[in-house]
Amino acid sequence: MIAASFRRALAQLPDPAFRSVLVKSLLVSLVVFVLLGVGLWSALLVVPATGYAWLDWAIAALSSLGSLLGMMLLFPAVMTAAIGLFLDDIADAVERRYYAGEEPGRPLATLPAVWSALRFLGVVLVVNILLLPLYAILLFFPPLLYGLSLLVNGYLVGREYFEAVAFRYQPRVEATQLRRRRRGDVWLCGVLIVLLLTIPLVNFLVPIVATAFMVHVFKRLRATG
Repeated sequence: MIAASFRRALAQLPDPAFRSVLVKSLLVSLVVFVLLGVGLWSALLVVPATGYAWLDWAIAALSSLGSLLGMMLLFPAVMTAAIGLFLDDIADAVERRYYAGEEPGRPLATLPAVWSALRFLGVVLVVNILLLPLYAILLFFPPLLYGLSLLVNGYLVGREYFEAVAFRYQPRVEATQLRRRRRGDVWLCGVLIVLLLTIPLVNFLVPIVATAFMVHVFKRLRATG
């Protein structure tokens, strides 16, 4: 089910509607990362000097490393939140190609879509910030660090993608119940999405493919209960 849904999503990648969403989401993500970068840099500037050159250097180096690590870990969340603003465009394109005979989903209102994207980004930020001490320890064990980030963000990303799509077709209560019944499938889909998001260059396309992918996943999960 997951493999077939993913192949369908990949096959539709050349769709003009997908290219349009890619451009818009990249612009939004760029703005977000610029703002985050400015905020982090401003925070570092107000850190008082200790008077010891080696200690100041160590603080600056660790802060820069932590900021870079944070940007890398948050990239999937930022891209997913940006794509969430244009989810209807992707879902509509998938419906036109594969589900023309079925009742189309209900477009999400602009304000709820924006709020959902911001809420998701906030949740991922908070969760990853809380895990920063553990991430710092696991810097000495890269495979464990990567695995933990993959599992945590896979759960969050899978849940967000699934609910964002499901809310187009079902009331929130029913969509949430379906996600909980099939949480293993949804989590696995999220892990796959985050795994692909960590691949340089490919990650710019993955959120769009992932949205289309989750439309197919939802259709199949709903059909099988």
